[in-house]
Amino acid sequence: MVNAGHAFKGSRIGSGFSPAASGRHLDAERRQGAVDRTVVSYWCLDGHETRPTFAKLTESEIPEVWECGRCGRPAGRSPGVDLAIDGDEPFKSHLQYVKERRTEAEATRVLENALEQLRQRHSL
Repeated sequence: MVNAGHAFKGSRIGSGFSPAASGRHLDAERRQGAVDRTVVSYWCLDGHETRPTFAKLTESEIPEVWECGRCGRPAGRSPGVDLAIDGDEPFKSHLQYVKERRTEAEATRVLENALEQLRQRHSL
């Protein structure tokens, strides 16, 4: 007896059995609902390229600035252009924020306390 609970394992939502397609994925019936897409390239100052996909848009509807997928900095549609955005703080890493909050001496003290706690747990 076949377990019906596993009948759709590995299937995408909306995919169904199509006898005419006989297992082919490029069925014309499935392509009817496809939406035209626009892929746009954006580059941050570090040279990372981000390529988001939008539904078919006119040139005026495409955003000029997009967040870099690798470093989080603002990215523009032309490589090597500095995008100084008014009111926005420049990108900072987690380490940069930590260094703003603590001095080297405080950081060393926190690290030593954390290491001591780890040593105590491992010695039990």
